[in-house]
Amino acid sequence: MRFFYLNQIDSTNAYLLRFPEQERIGTVVWAGEQTAGKGMADNGWESAPGLNLTFSVGVDMSFMKAADQFALSMAVPLALLDVLDSVLLQASSAERLTRTLSVKWPNDLYFGNRKLAGILINSTIHGDDMGVSVVGVGLNVNQMTFKDWPSHPISLKMILGRDMELQPLLEQLVSAMTRRVSMLRLRAWADTIQYEYLNRLYRKGEWADYEVCGEIVRLFIQGIDPFGRLVTVNERGTQAVYDIKEIRFL
Repeated sequence: MRFFYLNQIDSTNAYLLRFPEQERIGTVVWAGEQTAGKGMADNGWESAPGLNLTFSVGVDMSFMKAADQFALSMAVPLALLDVLDSVLLQASSAERLTRTLSVKWPNDLYFGNRKLAGILINSTIHGDDMGVSVVGVGLNVNQMTFKDWPSHPISLKMILGRDMELQPLLEQLVSAMTRRVSMLRLRAWADTIQYEYLNRLYRKGEWADYEVCGEIVRLFIQGIDPFGRLVTVNERGTQAVYDIKEIRFL
């Protein structure tokens, strides 16, 4: 892996996407400040300069069919959980803390009902096959105050009560991502990754309110379909499947 640190950049994903495709592979771009950081659905990403991790990694996904690309959206948050579960085990009430980490569909990390990390993946597609994916991660680490966005952000310092060194944590996260992507190369691991993802899926098996087409509806999350869309059932027992931007968590 090649690590590049920049004091300030528009967005680490945008910066890495300006590299020639093959030069993105194995490259990690880490920024102290993003001036135009993005989340899913073009949502902004709030991060105080120098306090959090905002980085992007170029990953060779040419071994995978484009139709299976949601597997990467499952593998990456699981990689973050591999590291963060271990970090929280060092805290008091460790069992309670690790149980509250979950993956909010499609790939945000939540601590309880508060957003801890966001993931944005930009993939190139060549015919039926994937090319190189740029995986962007924003992890709240040492920031203590946030705007009251709907996701009510939280940081590791707010959970643990102490600062964390950013570079060692970054290196652990990138290493975990490399291991999880290696698992995707072995088809035998596909079911394992999906099982783990569903086991940590936020609100899976629970009733909650969502906004669909401007209306509030009560839904029960059953899981995901083969394309990574959210599978739900309403109070009348009717099943519905949603893609990104078609449903909003309340």
